[in-house]
Order: sequence, then C-alpha cells, then structure tokens
Amino acid sequence: MSMLRRSLLSVPADKAEMIRKAHDLVVDSLFLDLEDSVSPTAKKSARTLILELLQRDSFQSPFIGIRINARGTSFIDEDLALLASGVAQEIDSVVFPKINNLDDCNWLDSELSAIEKSAGIAQGRIAIDAQIETAQGLLNVSEIAGHSRVSSLSFGPLDFLADIGAPTLHINESTQTMLNHALAQILIAARAHAIVALDGPSVDYKNPEIFERSALAIYSMGFDGKWLIHPSQIELCHKIFTPTIDEFKKAIALLADYEGQGVIVRDHVMVDAASIRMAQVVMSRGIAAGFTL
Repeated sequence: MSMLRRSLLSVPADKAEMIRKAHDLVVDSLFLDLEDSVSPTAKKSARTLILELLQRDSFQSPFIGIRINARGTSFIDEDLALLASGVAQEIDSVVFPKINNLDDCNWLDSELSAIEKSAGIAQGRIAIDAQIETAQGLLNVSEIAGHSRVSSLSFGPLDFLADIGAPTLHINESTQTMLNHALAQILIAARAHAIVALDGPSVDYKNPEIFERSALAIYSMGFDGKWLIHPSQIELCHKIFTPTIDEFKKAIALLADYEGQGVIVRDHVMVDAASIRMAQVVMSRGIAAGFTL
C-alpha cells in the first residue's frame, strides 16, 4: 500500500471559496464535483471555475480528481470537453458516477485515452474512481473492478436505495441490511482486484458521532476509507482509518515472533497464517501513514 486513501473529500465545483479553502486541506484525496452537488443551471459556471482554480500544485492533497456527470446525461459531453481543454493534465482521476457495467468503463476508457493522447500525457495515467450507485452496478461490480483503469470502488448509498425502490431514504434496520449487502459485495470485488474500497458519505456532517459509528463499522469490515462532504470530517476519518502506534508496534512484534513458524500462541490466542496476514495489513497501513519500523 504505497499511498493511503482514507479520505475522499467532495468539493462543489461551483463554490469558488470552497475550492480555494480546499487548496490547504491535508486530505488524502479530493475531487471537484460537477454532478449532484451542482445544480443544472450552475454546471457551466462550475466548469469555468475549474479552469480558473484547478492547478495541481496548489493543492496539499496528493490525489486530485473531478467528478463528471453520468453517462447519457445532457452534461457529459461538456464535462469531457473540459477535461480536453487542459484540465486533464491537472488531475489524477475521474470520479465516474452511476456506473452500471463494463461497457461504461470501456466507453470512458476510450474517451480518456483520446484526451490523454491529445494532451500528450501517458496513456492510462488518469484513473477511474467508479461509483457503485445502482442495482446494475452492484450486479456487475466485479467486472467493473477488474477494468485496468479503475483504481477504486466507492458506494453511493442514497442513490442505491432510490434505484432499488426503497420507499424511504431514511436508514432503518431494513435499509441498513441492504446497504450492508452492497458494501460487502463492493469490498469483495475491490479486494479480488487489488483496488481501493471506499464507503459513501455521512451526510449529517454536524454530528461526528454518526460519522464515527459509520466509519468504525466499515473500517472493521476492511474498507480503506470513506467519502467526506465537509473538512471537519477529515481528522476523525484519518484517525479511524490509521492504526495507532500501539497497534502498529504489536503487529511488528507479532510478525517477528511468528517468523518461520506455523502456529504460535500469543496472549492465550492461537496465531496462524491468517492472523499474520492481518498483522501485515496493519503494518503496511502504518508505514503508509509515516510510521517507522
């Protein structure tokens, strides 16, 4: 794990002040949003702001993206034209919403290849961060995850609930069961294809307790990180998705004790190869966070 992607911050592309503030945020990755957070009447001005304010070196975040509108919408052609106008050189990924199948991946791959060729940048350099927000997308999630340009899967819970016909977007016991099913499928697909798995946002950003419960639950599942909709969520997100120094040291010690053995007993618990692989995950995340061996 060379770079942690614990946090993915959404920044509305039609809000100049928010973009300027995002320049100084220490967040693992962020994207300027042209989709749901921008009204149809503001999308044109949002593209203009991106042209004015998106200079890669002006951001503290090491990973910058743009969320385009969904394939088949009336906005997608202008979004792609924006990328071709010089913006492609400034980004690491395109966040692709409501992706349904491998054909969607192949279509965007072809569009990005043409943009990269025109811009004189390496083929395949711009990654696709794929959003699973529909029943079709979940059904085809493994094929999507296996596309060579897809670097992450993320979940859009509210759009997903709407797409499957849930009668309410309120998260109750029944809807949470469906969300957990979707999250498990997304995580399995991401792990099978060695890409990043991200949970969707907690929209009540003024309630850190809700965010913490959600983030701890999906961290325990094995997710790499979570979408954020407000800078106030960054610090807590990084804390949850980063092992503590004590956890890191214990993982290192366990790996040292186990070396060359099949099974050992540690603190009255049997430790075998599966436990060691878990310790290796903790170690790699700690190293990526800057801990030293």
